[in-house]
Amino acid sequence: MNRAEPAGIAAALINKHTHIATDRAGALRQMRNSIHYLQRMKWHRHAKLQENIVHHIQLSKDTIHLYKVKAHAGILGNECADAVAKCSAKN
Repeated sequence: MNRAEPAGIAAALINKHTHIATDRAGALRQMRNSIHYLQRMKWHRHAKLQENIVHHIQLSKDTIHLYKVKAHAGILGNECADAVAKCSAKN
């Protein structure tokens, strides 16, 4: 899995978003694995990013909702999120 999608999810969590959509099913699987099996993920190439995401989810007072949406379907929020994810991954 590339870094852009998890970086976008992390950016959304840092900015206190509670409803986060992604067009990558793999990103959702990775988030689930990170939450349930964080110790197994410590050797993952993006382990620090995954730990950051889990940390923000666990500290959130609100329920975090992660959604899978269709890619390149003109969903404004998803198109914007893709742009933010690409930018976040570069930084």
